[in-house]
Amino acid sequence: KELDAKTYVAAGMAVFFLFFTVQFGVTSLLDERKDGTLARLLAAPVSRGSILGGKVLTSFLLGIISMTVLIVATGLFLGAHWGNPAGVAILVLAGVTAATAVMVLVATLAKTSEQVGTWQTIIALVLGMLGGTFFPLSQAGGFFARASLITPHAWFLRGLGELSSGAGPAAVLPAAGAML
Repeated sequence: KELDAKTYVAAGMAVFFLFFTVQFGVTSLLDERKDGTLARLLAAPVSRGSILGGKVLTSFLLGIISMTVLIVATGLFLGAHWGNPAGVAILVLAGVTAATAVMVLVATLAKTSEQVGTWQTIIALVLGMLGGTFFPLSQAGGFFARASLITPHAWFLRGLGELSSGAGPAAVLPAAGAML
């Protein structure tokens, strides 16, 4: 169950760059701390959870919007076939949730926004390469194909492969569950 070349490239790049897109909302919290605006936010009658939730929600929404734009644009202009829209929506929601969670985890371990940016870039690149966003891992062989399953990227692409074979939304639930 493999994707055609146009769809594979479009989907691989979409999920790869998703990890860069969602980092903007997360790193803004550290930027606010550095610039002194976080202290002002904390002095306001707003809970800490609301501030953090707003930053995470910003990352999540940026991810959803970017994936939606990429799916529509590559479908219209490149002829990429993403499959059943409900199944694609399930994969996108799970993928954006996974990307946001990974980037929030990285941000909690860093001290500065520069450190977060560097770590997030390294993690996004390693997960993207290991997840098969640049070329199908079926070409690489057994170990890499198995190792790729620790990445949301590989599960996203696997779920799209299910949809490309004409399967319905239920077929992507295992891939979405693995991403979550």
